[in-house]
Amino acid sequence: MYIYILLFSFLCSPIQIYEKSVADAIIHPTSFSNTSELEIERTIQVKHQVRGNDVYLECLIPNFTFKQSGGQKRDGEGHLNVIIDGKRIEKISTAAFIIKGLSRGEHTLAIQVVHNDLTTYPLERTIHVQIH
Repeated sequence: MYIYILLFSFLCSPIQIYEKSVADAIIHPTSFSNTSELEIERTIQVKHQVRGNDVYLECLIPNFTFKQSGGQKRDGEGHLNVIIDGKRIEKISTAAFIIKGLSRGEHTLAIQVVHNDLTTYPLERTIHVQIH
């Protein structure tokens, strides 16, 4: 019974709405700067897994769009050069790819990030794999 009385008194009490006028609001001045895409620091992370004679690779590059080689140079766009044992083998325009059929032994794989106009970004990773 006590709960019903408490609930009834709560429901019957006047509702107070507090409004703050725009004049009472506090405004904090903020400045914005237009950060050029050229100022973005880029990084590359290469994950790989060896399966038999094949190497599965995934390249993670934040704020980067993979495109076919050629075309106008745009920061944040481009492709990868894959270099195996010092010889450029392939241009890759996807983040994940497979290098198939490597011979037995140790191999050095270099991944270079390249602009559309074939100039290189200052991003490169080298990994060493052992094929059994």
